[in-house]
Amino acid sequence: MTINWKNNLPLPMARPRYYDHQYLRAADLAQAVDYLLSRQHLTARLRHPVGVVSGLELSVTGSDVTVAEGAAVDADGQLVVLPGSRRMSPPGDGTFQVTLRYLETLTDRRDEGGVAAETRWTEEGRVELTSSPPADPGRTIVLGQVVSNRGVVTVQNTGRLVAGLRLPVGAIVPAVGNSPSAGIQFPANPGGGVGDEAFIRYWATAGENTVLRIGNNDDPDDAIVFHQAGGDRLRISQSMLHLGSLDGTFVQADQVVAGLGFWGPNVQHAQLSFRAGRGFELVDRSSDVPSLGYPLHSRPYADLEVQELRAARVRGRGGLSLVSDGQVALRAGAGLVVVKESGASGDLTVQGALGVAGTVNLPDKGYLAGAGRLHLSGPERLYLLNNAGVYIGYGGGSAPEAGCLWVEKRGHVGGDLQVNGRLGVKSSPNSIPDWSGGGISTFDLFVSGAMYAGPVGGPYPISLEAGTGKIVGRTKQFVIDHPLDDPADPDRRLLVHAALEGPENGVYYRGEGRLVDGAATVDLPGYFEALTRLEGRTVQLTPVFEDDEPVSPLAASRVAAGEFRVRTVDGSPASHAFYWQVSAIRADLEPLAVEVPATRHARRPAPADADPTPAAGPATPTTA
Repeated sequence: MTINWKNNLPLPMARPRYYDHQYLRAADLAQAVDYLLSRQHLTARLRHPVGVVSGLELSVTGSDVTVAEGAAVDADGQLVVLPGSRRMSPPGDGTFQVTLRYLETLTDRRDEGGVAAETRWTEEGRVELTSSPPADPGRTIVLGQVVSNRGVVTVQNTGRLVAGLRLPVGAIVPAVGNSPSAGIQFPANPGGGVGDEAFIRYWATAGENTVLRIGNNDDPDDAIVFHQAGGDRLRISQSMLHLGSLDGTFVQADQVVAGLGFWGPNVQHAQLSFRAGRGFELVDRSSDVPSLGYPLHSRPYADLEVQELRAARVRGRGGLSLVSDGQVALRAGAGLVVVKESGASGDLTVQGALGVAGTVNLPDKGYLAGAGRLHLSGPERLYLLNNAGVYIGYGGGSAPEAGCLWVEKRGHVGGDLQVNGRLGVKSSPNSIPDWSGGGISTFDLFVSGAMYAGPVGGPYPISLEAGTGKIVGRTKQFVIDHPLDDPADPDRRLLVHAALEGPENGVYYRGEGRLVDGAATVDLPGYFEALTRLEGRTVQLTPVFEDDEPVSPLAASRVAAGEFRVRTVDGSPASHAFYWQVSAIRADLEPLAVEVPATRHARRPAPADADPTPAAGPATPTTA
């Protein structure tokens, strides 16, 4: 390997040997200087990466930019010095690179002994403004950028190259001790305050016991920060330890922002994490390794043992098991609530009998009070048995609230629920979609009065009258599958059609016919005359042409005896096709009353034999 000196010149490996009475030439002295400079440059190149060592800050002076004095090291290890500040004017509007490079020139020309030549190499730190990045990065050091816009100049540190100490091999071995003269001591008061310091120290306390101390004093908000993967992950400040995304980056809901990993090689890994918007999770990471990138509801850690747990809230994402050799008691001053979250699966399961004790006011009468829904399910038939009957409804008054369900004590009828008659519920509870607010799910539904749909207390814009068969509604819409979309596609579309409306019980028939010598006869279905009234029958015709054949205007006769005739208006012997449509009014219905009072479709009163009044308060269950 060839070690170069500067500008890709080989490193000089020989130096002059001086002795008495030696005749020295200029090349001998130049070789000695080059040898010393090459070693100096090589040392600087190895210990200081390329860039600014000190000073050389950019500032704005009027419409110019000023570069402060300072020093830098270039890629050849040469120390580039700017002994005084340098003020320069941008050549125009635009963005310019401020660069510094080493330059040496021959100066001080003399004529001695008949030979004329320059007697000095003069070094210079050359500052320049260029519109493009340097072609030889490393030998030309970027100090920043200047933006000039109509005489307004701003400076930026974009692209600024800063040097630092580099140790190619070996280790930094500071002094041992607990004082500012030991370890690594950073410059004091970098922000201009008083008493601010930072250090890393290592010393022995007693015998072989040692301490490694990383310190940052003296204000409570002075922080020690551990930065990893583009963000601050751990911070010590305000006398506290902080974990998470601490660099100001906003986190999303359900994002894991901090965690502690517990490692058990070849056995089990676990992780205690904090998930934004949810809380703490203890998860099993045996299948991979602890990290912040794992999905919600991951496998919980199998074993968590505590002597006593007192908490305001305990949540088990993957499950919560309480195992005890003795009795497990759940006590709460305000009562015990078991809640199933929306969208979650699983229920409260009691293996064995569930005993309901009495209350303070009624010690011999316990009951189940469900403020929301109360589900009782199991592999066997459910019995609700009580000598006084079973009442489902409002239990806070002496009379049943309107709309409640009263279950009377009647004779057994083939597994049906007796509700003032017979309500046979045969379908699964899952037949009601999750977007529905609830309702009745059954195979057949029989109504002798009417069905109403609308807000509580009315009005009821939609109703079905069982006696007359009338369907009352502002619009009649139908949703059908889109013929161009796959029914199995979750993103498929639907078509929404609406029924035509008119002030009559109308029917229509349509079809296609063809003229023969300018005339045709259209036969209607055999039941047409029996179904429709004689008055109100109309015929519509549409001539149809194929290619460029001529067509004629058409006329139709009145509909009689289940048919009507078609001919051309001008009497031409045309033979083209035509479309026809016949509209009529049904004869089996009375004429439609178009304008009626609004109260005609109001909610009907309940029958006189309304539900009997139940006893006040919840019913007392009786064991079957």
